[in-house]
Amino acid sequence: MEAKYVVFYLSERGKSLAEKLKALLKEIKIFRLDTELISRNWQKDKILIFICACGIVVRKIASFIREKEEDPGVLVINETGNYVIPILGGHRVKANEIAQKIADFFSAQAIITTASDSLSLIPLDLWIKEKGFLIKNPHLLPGIMALFNQKGTLKLYKEKAIKIPLFKGAYEVEKIEEAEIVITNRRIGKPKKQLILIPKNLWLGIGFHENIKETYLEEAIKKVLEESELEEGALKGIATLDKKATHPVLLSFCASKNLKLVSFSKEELEKVKALTPSKRVCEAVGVESVSEQAVLLASKGTLLVPKRIFPDLTIAVAEEDYQVKGKLYVVGTGPGDINYLTLKALQVLREVEVIVGYRTYIKLLEPLFYNKEVYSFSMTEEIERAKKAIAEALIGKKVALISGGDPGIYGMAGLVLEILAFNKVSIDVEVIPGISALNACSALIGAPLMNDFAVISLSDRLTPWNEIEKRLELFAQLDIPLVVYNPKSQKRVNQFLRAWEILKSFRSPDTVVAVVVSATRESQKIYLTTLKELKEDWIDMHSTLIVGSSQSFFFGKWFITSRGYKKKYSENEFLLNL
Repeated sequence: MEAKYVVFYLSERGKSLAEKLKALLKEIKIFRLDTELISRNWQKDKILIFICACGIVVRKIASFIREKEEDPGVLVINETGNYVIPILGGHRVKANEIAQKIADFFSAQAIITTASDSLSLIPLDLWIKEKGFLIKNPHLLPGIMALFNQKGTLKLYKEKAIKIPLFKGAYEVEKIEEAEIVITNRRIGKPKKQLILIPKNLWLGIGFHENIKETYLEEAIKKVLEESELEEGALKGIATLDKKATHPVLLSFCASKNLKLVSFSKEELEKVKALTPSKRVCEAVGVESVSEQAVLLASKGTLLVPKRIFPDLTIAVAEEDYQVKGKLYVVGTGPGDINYLTLKALQVLREVEVIVGYRTYIKLLEPLFYNKEVYSFSMTEEIERAKKAIAEALIGKKVALISGGDPGIYGMAGLVLEILAFNKVSIDVEVIPGISALNACSALIGAPLMNDFAVISLSDRLTPWNEIEKRLELFAQLDIPLVVYNPKSQKRVNQFLRAWEILKSFRSPDTVVAVVVSATRESQKIYLTTLKELKEDWIDMHSTLIVGSSQSFFFGKWFITSRGYKKKYSENEFLLNL
């Protein structure tokens, strides 16, 4: 397999940095800086990464640079790994995105200089590519992008069948002549200033005799599209009767034009009403109009061109709704400090278009959300948050629903999936795990969860208190550490007091306990105590309790639960040779 990423280094320090990239990037090859190797790898779909000074790179690549659409992506990383600078291919091969990914990996700074990114605007060329549009007049794209960078807005016209969300800064207009961007499958002449984007959403329905020739088929299709003023570039596929789908002419034509080929049985076609039925066709193949019925089935849309009859051939054209699939990420954001985000979570938050979440968590991560649509909700509006995130994904957007800690531990993942299951709605969902409070608090105080442990929440907003109390009594009788979430709030005080009583009734008063308040945040507080010495005023809604077992103890500032190594090994094996 040929490498997508080719890394060049100059020094041993650069080589060491290059080796680390193997853990992040797939399809990677590493070489010492060599002009011949640069020439050999100067290909438009590759990304060349140089670990050395920018000046050296500029002089090395200057003679190879040709034009934007043909050059590879080029990134420069300084030898200490503090800065990552994309030089070429910022949007076309996503060099900017890769630069940010590498910067996150190295805890470095990505220096992005492309105008749209500097101005916090969506990269228009990248948006067009992601939505799958064909640009009819690409020579106008730089000018339109410059206009967008200057104004921050663009007027856009799209046909009714185009069911996609607009990018931030795009405003839809009703009159095509007012638009700066036009999304259509119709031919509108040769506009001088409008960027024309063509969606692939036209289907051809075809019925034909066995003796048909490919040149004749192609000429007939061109004639129908030209007379109907429809763009050939908008063709998505061809539909026909199943008995015709293996005809070599049809297979060859679809392959040459990169068109989908779908076919239907006579019974399937009979379920669709033809606009122009033919008795002769019905007698021959058993259906009223192969071309019309097949194209309506394939497109699930609107018939634009009723059956056109040629010798040995019929053609109909239909338009399907053009939709782009969205995706919903349920992202665990950890305890709130950006430093505790996973690399995957960080990448997702940078890539999505929409952020939905609880306003406190959004405020904690606000620096990451430039150039995003942000929807914030209050603490008790979990259902509203989930429904908003689902709704945005359903219209074709990439959405991150942020969930504090880990989304699968008292988080938003379960609610999202429950709502989808209840409504029998299927969308692309990915759950991004995060550092839960039990992970963060445990790390801050040492190793309290080294063996089996239990977790319980004292919040009775969704779980009845009598159920919580039963579980708590059972957990308290087990000789394992217990993590207690949501111990207390302004309105929920008695629950904590009752839980404290239950724990004291089953466990020794000398059982070690940790209270961690606002873990990893500036207001963080840690109290190491015992069940009998625990103070109620240490506990609030930002607290997490960890109650130890008989195997738990303190050593200085550390809370430790023995895993059982001392039972398995002798004391001599535990001794340090100091």
